[in-house]
Amino acid sequence: MKKAGRTGVLLALLAAPAALHAQQNKQVKSITVKGSVEFTDPKATEQKVWLLKDNLSGKPVAVDSTIVGKDNTFTFHVKQDHQGIYVIDALHWDRASFWSDADVKVAMRGYDTARYKVKIPHYNYVEGSYDNNFINMMTLNGELNYRRMIDEYNMEYYAKKSTDTTWSAYMKNTKKYNPMRDDYKQREDVLIRSFIDRPVLVYALRGMAGTENTAQYEKAMKMLEALIVRYPWLTEAQKLKQTILTNRAQAMKLKTGEPMPSVKYPSAQGTIEGLEKYKGKYLLVDFWASWCGPCRQAIPKVKALYSAFKDKGFEVVSISIDTDQKAWKKAMTEEAMPWEQLLSDNKDKTMEQFQFSGIPTLYLVDRQGKILERFTGYSDEAEAKVKDIVAKGTQAEPKKTAAMPMMGF
Repeated sequence: MKKAGRTGVLLALLAAPAALHAQQNKQVKSITVKGSVEFTDPKATEQKVWLLKDNLSGKPVAVDSTIVGKDNTFTFHVKQDHQGIYVIDALHWDRASFWSDADVKVAMRGYDTARYKVKIPHYNYVEGSYDNNFINMMTLNGELNYRRMIDEYNMEYYAKKSTDTTWSAYMKNTKKYNPMRDDYKQREDVLIRSFIDRPVLVYALRGMAGTENTAQYEKAMKMLEALIVRYPWLTEAQKLKQTILTNRAQAMKLKTGEPMPSVKYPSAQGTIEGLEKYKGKYLLVDFWASWCGPCRQAIPKVKALYSAFKDKGFEVVSISIDTDQKAWKKAMTEEAMPWEQLLSDNKDKTMEQFQFSGIPTLYLVDRQGKILERFTGYSDEAEAKVKDIVAKGTQAEPKKTAAMPMMGF
């Protein structure tokens, strides 16, 4: 009897991987989403929540909506071909993402009650399946990285303003044990390794693949190919592969030494203007928006740079991706930028053409109209590089080993 028992256990263990694989391959056709909103919008006539399907194209599609009940709760009943990534948009003030392979439940903050309101969703933990926890942890990693970025920026800013030279010297010269970007990447790598064979991994692959033929790009594409083979029903993985390849082809046109794309946008004066007229000068093209805090914090620094190098053939053009023209014009008045202001007439197209998902994103163009550098965020390093290039009269030369990040989704 004991021998037969051991054989039964062995057979069960051998069957376990196959059973797990079958469970992962099971397509979930319907789930229920339950949620609550702690704070409602006092200015809104109705408290509305939207359910969006993330198709990994950068533009989630609204599939349902509902009005928050008197008890501040809401419910969605989702019917689908297979599980995927969904986003809950609460009142246009708060968001939460989840994997739809089981019922989910989430308690959201909703309206921002802070004195200074910022439409940046805080972290929301969604109760759901084991795979859903991958999205929970990836979202938290991004949130922690964002908070650390704000903290570090503020510390550096106030250290420079301080009369305490010890503090400013410490901030400038002390090497961090683990730089912010490395810290984020280390956590992301562990999460990816933990969920390497699960369909929800597509949530991470949508933004991690580089657009040039680097080890990072090949690693991401290899994982994506594995998902396509393992889960043929996961059409999002197949579409994501095509999106990555399309973005890669576009990014190759934005490498150092390539001509700055020819674009024309409406100006603050209502005319249509392009960038070709700046040939013969160095040009810093700044993509920004009125609602972007880091963009507006960088403007005084760009002003100082412009003032110092304008007489040396250095120009700046700001291209806003605002969709609210009144907000754009109000911000221009407040910031009083002494260079040309343009407004993108198609935000999504502009972000795709110039391959960015975060702002400020800046391109430095040489006197021949060729791309020299691309900066994500305006840092001391970026400023020093611009100053060095303009002072030396550097011209663009193709970089053989450069790697540009694919636009995130």
